[in-house]
Amino acid sequence: MTQDQRERAPLPRGVPDDRDDGPPQPPVALGMDAARAFATAAFAAAGMKPEDAALMAANMLWADLRGVDTHGVQRVSWYLKWFDENLSTPAAQTEIVREGPAFLVGDGHSGLGQLVATRFADRVIEKARSEGLCLGLLRNSNDWGCGAWYPCRAADAGLVGIATTTSVPTLAPWGSRTRLFGNNPIAFAFPRRAPERPIVFDAALTPVALGKVLRAAAEGREIPAEWGFRDRDGEPTVDPTVAMAGIIPAIGGYKGTGLALVTNLLAGVLAGAAHSAAVDVGKRGQFFLFVDPGAVGERSHYDDAMEEVVAQMRAAGSGDNALPGQEVLLPGEPEWRNFDARTRAGRVVYPASVVRSLDRVAERLGIDAVPREA
Repeated sequence: MTQDQRERAPLPRGVPDDRDDGPPQPPVALGMDAARAFATAAFAAAGMKPEDAALMAANMLWADLRGVDTHGVQRVSWYLKWFDENLSTPAAQTEIVREGPAFLVGDGHSGLGQLVATRFADRVIEKARSEGLCLGLLRNSNDWGCGAWYPCRAADAGLVGIATTTSVPTLAPWGSRTRLFGNNPIAFAFPRRAPERPIVFDAALTPVALGKVLRAAAEGREIPAEWGFRDRDGEPTVDPTVAMAGIIPAIGGYKGTGLALVTNLLAGVLAGAAHSAAVDVGKRGQFFLFVDPGAVGERSHYDDAMEEVVAQMRAAGSGDNALPGQEVLLPGEPEWRNFDARTRAGRVVYPASVVRSLDRVAERLGIDAVPREA
């Protein structure tokens, strides 16, 4: 691929071009409360109800505090671009279109995913608590941000949570270069006896979040070769722009692309949503399954068994069982550590490219720029 082709390689639809031509700049610290207030003000200025704007900001800061900052305030400019292009509307709300004893089907009317999916998931949680379990299927939704947010809300209500979503096509079936399936994350949360936090597994189907590749492109940095990205001809590349236009790897090769198909069937086909190559901004589907452990067995037995699992994992990583320099962690434990450390610090350190994108949002909307921490 020539230099000109690299420069013209398109970003995924709906992602603004936040790349800068200037030299790389050092990271910038933003106060947690200031970042939350800025995101709320930006969405409100774009036409969202104050309570909807606050929910969007809460979701984004939750991701940033957990260290999943590719899914946090970095995406404010993304969603405002969707409003500008009439791909989403700030006024959209979730509608329940079908309901049964243990299921809900909703339509998000192309609203922002964190808003319509959260409101829908909360309805699924409410029904699961009364019925013992509930399947939720949402169509015409959007990028939902950090996937763990949804099953963790279920876990806070004492439920086991499972969720997945479709996304715009980035992955090709094994053996092909034609993008057909999204990099569809799968998220699980298992509640534990208070005050312990839930075990959380949240993973997309690529070796790294594609937001990290987009950030490298915005900052003019190369990506590590071990991430496994290839250009359109199948040759390895460390150029993030070429990588996003080329063949994006899935975890486990054909197993990863198989999971992409399965998640596409659950959140796309089963949900009655757009699926496969038809998935686009405003046309995503989501799948939720929330279960009350106390409805399918004795809750005390579930709680005891959960702690037995944790104890066995801790024992497996202690003493002579531990590998040198390694630590056995529960899924989600690194993110909870980040959450606690960043909450104590009261601030989050963002790449300069993210803060520059927020400054451009402030200028365009006529609101105050988010203040920097000293």
